[in-house]
Amino acid sequence: MLDALADYRALLAEDDVRVAVSDLDGVLRVFDTTPWAALDEQLGLPRGSAFRAVLRDPLLEDVTRGRATHEAWRESILSTLRDQGVPAARARRAIGTWADDRGRLDTDVLDLLGSAQREGIEVFVLTNGTDRVREELEELLAHEDPAVPTPRRFGDLLDPHGERVLNTAELGEAKPDPAAFALAHARIERVLGRAVPRCCVAFLDDSASHTEGAEEFGWRAVRLHRA
Repeated sequence: MLDALADYRALLAEDDVRVAVSDLDGVLRVFDTTPWAALDEQLGLPRGSAFRAVLRDPLLEDVTRGRATHEAWRESILSTLRDQGVPAARARRAIGTWADDRGRLDTDVLDLLGSAQREGIEVFVLTNGTDRVREELEELLAHEDPAVPTPRRFGDLLDPHGERVLNTAELGEAKPDPAAFALAHARIERVLGRAVPRCCVAFLDDSASHTEGAEEFGWRAVRLHRA
């Protein structure tokens, strides 16, 4: 991971790079993976069942494109779990446990983006998100440690309700589709009020398909690998 951040820092230092775009989940916001095993135990299902039920749900593609809601996604997950023999009340409790996890901000990524911003780089987040992303970011912001120095706080980097949060559920297309990058780039140009050559955008994501899609679109990209 540190190598990837060093590569991204070097990319941001290039004279022609004027915009930094970071993925959210898996990059700027991270989640502990151990609760998946606890959810499997809570559900009484084999290891890996909760992860598959949630992140392999067929409705997720529509959710990230704004064609279905987070609530509908949860109901679809519930249906999957019920089909596997999990009692409805138990399944709803487990889904609630998963849905209430807001994750945490990665301070290394936050510091890097904050430093870039102070050097004059325009910072945006592009996430394959849901209709709850802004609400979740607001909750993260509300729980930030007041002891953390001001330049290292998420609220100083981005407004959770601002236009620099590029949520695919609002854009209508999701990474790695070319249309998602085109819509995101158009939003960036609108927010900045000027044309931005694609090669001037530096993108950070933890998905190989997303970084490849970004590069095919014309952005410059670094993939963040986590152990």
